[in-house]
Amino acid sequence: MLRRTDDDRRGAERAASRRLRRPHVGWTAIPAAVQLAPGLVALALAMPAAAAEPHGGAVAVPVQTRALSHFDLSDPSRRRFGDLDFLGGLVVRASDERFSSLSGLTLDSTGTRMLAVSDFGFWISARIVAAEDGRPTDLTDVLVAPMLDAGGKPRPNTPLPKRLVDAEAIAALPGRTGFIVSMEGRGLVRFDGDPPFAARMKPVALPPWLTRLPSNRGIEAVATRSVNGESDLVAFAETADRDGRIRGGVLKAGRWKALALKARDGFSVTDAAFLPGGDLLVLERLYRRPLGLYMRLRRIGALDLAGTAPLDGLIVAEADFGDEIDNMEGLGLHRDPAGRELVTLVSDDNRSMLQRTLILRFALASALPLPKPDQAAGRASALGSTIDSTMR
Repeated sequence: MLRRTDDDRRGAERAASRRLRRPHVGWTAIPAAVQLAPGLVALALAMPAAAAEPHGGAVAVPVQTRALSHFDLSDPSRRRFGDLDFLGGLVVRASDERFSSLSGLTLDSTGTRMLAVSDFGFWISARIVAAEDGRPTDLTDVLVAPMLDAGGKPRPNTPLPKRLVDAEAIAALPGRTGFIVSMEGRGLVRFDGDPPFAARMKPVALPPWLTRLPSNRGIEAVATRSVNGESDLVAFAETADRDGRIRGGVLKAGRWKALALKARDGFSVTDAAFLPGGDLLVLERLYRRPLGLYMRLRRIGALDLAGTAPLDGLIVAEADFGDEIDNMEGLGLHRDPAGRELVTLVSDDNRSMLQRTLILRFALASALPLPKPDQAAGRASALGSTIDSTMR
């Protein structure tokens, strides 16, 4: 979620009026009281997800879409941006305000089914229709449902401050038996089933360094991966501490290890997702007055994640207010039939008339080099242990 002062908003208005003029410009065990129950993820992998109502409390929401044929506002012919090739995008509008403020994204293996979460405690599921070249052409079958708290009550209808219904990130558990969601003011929670519309939230145990985050600056990115039946979960806070590092952690076999991501140029983390080889793609955002928004993608090597040194990574791509971006907060990855790694991004419009809901799709232009072994200072064994139950 992008947070602005009144001066920030006035700066955004000035920037919006100039959109078409591009300028040249070590492992820690969880205390017994909060340890994760052993073996339950393995059980979940072996058993089907608990039956849930197909649509729970979901309702269909009509949307209108407009295709984006180019990304660079001043050069429609340009397709390459860093190590990404732009395939296409959509501007999505809806009169129902429940379809708004998308701030986390997960995709199925085909990149067709999307499930997003919103700042106002809603699930948003839809089908991304794409051409053979991967270009998104429409968004259909849109369903919106309120998230349920531990008591089974819809979160948006409870008399709680917005920060307690504010979902910021989502990641699928192995086999899509459920989802891990970051909730502002709540940390991480789990919802079972796919879709999870009828599921009740269950808290996930966190290490101390991820429970003492500043107010309204909690966990902003969550990613999971599964290899040979073993799974890992990574989480990062939104902004850096005074030492210039963004707090994070990786959960392996019921134990958390601290991670630290070097902040660069004032950017904040908004989402993350694992590439098939174990590298982590991190989405970042910067709002700078009076010019506007910036977006960046960084790639963190698997060996670096397994080590103990602060993380940095390679810059995959950057974009600014001269490109078709908005407040980009959600990141999803999938591999297409041709074997390309496709990157899908969604934006959070903050229910603002000055912002838009965008769905952007890119292809990784080339295989980026993996970090050399000597760059993974103090690395431990490669990622690949089971996420225990993720429930207190």
